[in-house]
Amino acid sequence: MRILLVSLNTVAEPFPVFPLGLAHLRDATATAGHRVEIFDCLIDGGEAALAYCIERFAPDVVGVSIRNIDDVRADTAVSFVSDIRKIVDGIRAHSSAVVVLGGAGYSIFPIELLAESGADFGICGEGEQAFPQLLQQLQAGRHAIDRIAGLVYRNGDGAVHANPPARGATAAARFAPPASWVAGYRARGAIFNVQTQRGCPLHCSYCTYPLIEGAQRRLHDYDSVVAQFRYWGDQGIRYLFITDSVLNTSARHLRDFARSLIAADTGVEWGCFLRPTALQAGDLQLLADAGLRHIEFGSDSFSDSMLRSFGKSFAFPAIERASRLAHDAGIHYSHFLILGGPGESQQTLQQTHERSATLPGGVFFAFPGVRVYPNTRLRAQLAERDGSLPTSLLLPHFFIEDGLTLAQLTGLLEAWRLADPRWAPLTLPAQFTTMVRRLRARGIEGPLWEYLPWMAAPRDAASAAPADS
Repeated sequence: MRILLVSLNTVAEPFPVFPLGLAHLRDATATAGHRVEIFDCLIDGGEAALAYCIERFAPDVVGVSIRNIDDVRADTAVSFVSDIRKIVDGIRAHSSAVVVLGGAGYSIFPIELLAESGADFGICGEGEQAFPQLLQQLQAGRHAIDRIAGLVYRNGDGAVHANPPARGATAAARFAPPASWVAGYRARGAIFNVQTQRGCPLHCSYCTYPLIEGAQRRLHDYDSVVAQFRYWGDQGIRYLFITDSVLNTSARHLRDFARSLIAADTGVEWGCFLRPTALQAGDLQLLADAGLRHIEFGSDSFSDSMLRSFGKSFAFPAIERASRLAHDAGIHYSHFLILGGPGESQQTLQQTHERSATLPGGVFFAFPGVRVYPNTRLRAQLAERDGSLPTSLLLPHFFIEDGLTLAQLTGLLEAWRLADPRWAPLTLPAQFTTMVRRLRARGIEGPLWEYLPWMAAPRDAASAAPADS
């Protein structure tokens, strides 16, 4: 069959993110014997370009990958749902192809998005097995679509039904994205990425990772992951980001993975998400030796009561220790924080601010309000608490604790930023984007947020720029 895979995401600030999941799906589909083309809305253009691609290629099936449902920001609350309906309508206007939705964003709202978009099918969760199985069924007469794990479809009466997703697939061993696709992202200063595991066994109250990937941790084969590092290195990419929910779901995996990279000696540096707990000094040095350059800690708060509220398994002393270990190992680190969650107060906010001053170096990305998603503990808590949640959470809905407002929280963040340049602004300044382009032109890769405090500090008081400047 002729299969067109479409990447819908066009978000490019502060930098584009290469669609890793779609790359794996492309390889799995081609391995199953189908002819596959990619259309990337960020790289290849808009409606007219897609229409031309459809008319030229004449696909039998069009798969649409949905990375984001909205921008996950209470201060802007931009929804991308209308873009999904628009692209399905555009495909329908130029083709009779079967339309299949998938991707991380789709997997959070599989039934609602299929109904809203008018697409024929959806795949919730991993697609490397389910999508080729669907293609096989489309060729064979659709007799057993109810047996395809993760498939979302309409019953005979038109009602949307979702099969339970599979939770056993791992990344495809074959990995060879088209060179032109990679070049398009590289020309735009993209961050390329790798995954070492799927599934998240943690219990953060608001998080969608268990919805998208399941709650059971499943490791990819280390040889396969190292092969992807080598592939990117052969393409001239010298920095990757690991997209695992957190790399240190277990200390053993963290260490084994680091040792496998050290043995491979790929020359590729990298960044990752970590939780700030159960880390030893030797772990951070081992990671640094393996090429780790950036850590993004999903800390959520520096207040112990708020950490409990969010379902975290650690307290501030672990955050403080992890920050010092990263600093001592020469690894750039940041903390991602949420302000205004259940139980937040002026006292807990003050505690978060005061404790940030005790951390050496680092950058703090704080966001007001908590995006509420279906099938999360937060959603159940809020429904039980006051019953005021909307029936559908497809459009962005944010919780802010009573007694606090969005305006108060954004004002507080601005005051903290002015007092300490390690607090990043909600919207990155244009000069940061300009600086990133210049550094990219000089061959410096990575997220580069370590430059934010240096940019914001007064020049007569600023410390030296990061060493790789």
